[in-house]
Amino acid sequence: MAYENLLRSVEESAEEKERELRENAHKQAEGIRRDARKLAADLVERIVCDAENAAEIESNKQRYLANGAIREQALKSREKVFESAFETAVQRLMLLRQDENYPAIFRRLVEETIEAAGEGVFVVHVDPRDRDLCTRTLAALNVSCEVRTDLTGMGGLAVSSPDGRITLKNTLESRLERAREHKRREIHAALFG
Repeated sequence: MAYENLLRSVEESAEEKERELRENAHKQAEGIRRDARKLAADLVERIVCDAENAAEIESNKQRYLANGAIREQALKSREKVFESAFETAVQRLMLLRQDENYPAIFRRLVEETIEAAGEGVFVVHVDPRDRDLCTRTLAALNVSCEVRTDLTGMGGLAVSSPDGRITLKNTLESRLERAREHKRREIHAALFG
């Protein structure tokens, strides 16, 4: 009986130990599951946060690129309108010779150019269509110089030194080009506010 008691005591002790081990294992497993759930929740939160940040960055990037494309398109559109305005001016200037005011305009161009050329000998260059008008205008201004019909254009004139080293252009084209460069901002402001 003592042997049986001893055996029963050992079995009870073993069962107690097994129960303790199982409880400890169960507690450890529960702790591991709890820690794993916490780590998973933290990881999911971090991944979601990173994804939201990446989405925000991509959204900002796409917005920036879209705004840049819009600004570029607006600039191209403004430039088209600007070029169209100057093309309209060119079309009108091409008809200026037919205007009754062209002789007065031509005279003013001649006066400005001669004043800029100063004293001395110079050669006047005009379009062949303006030869007679130029001759009459120079005679009316009491200016004697050589007139060459070696320009082609919408109107106006150029003067040069006899050797051709110095030339002053006062053609409608040169005035339009100067206005185009000097008045670009003003014209854009007038067209687009």
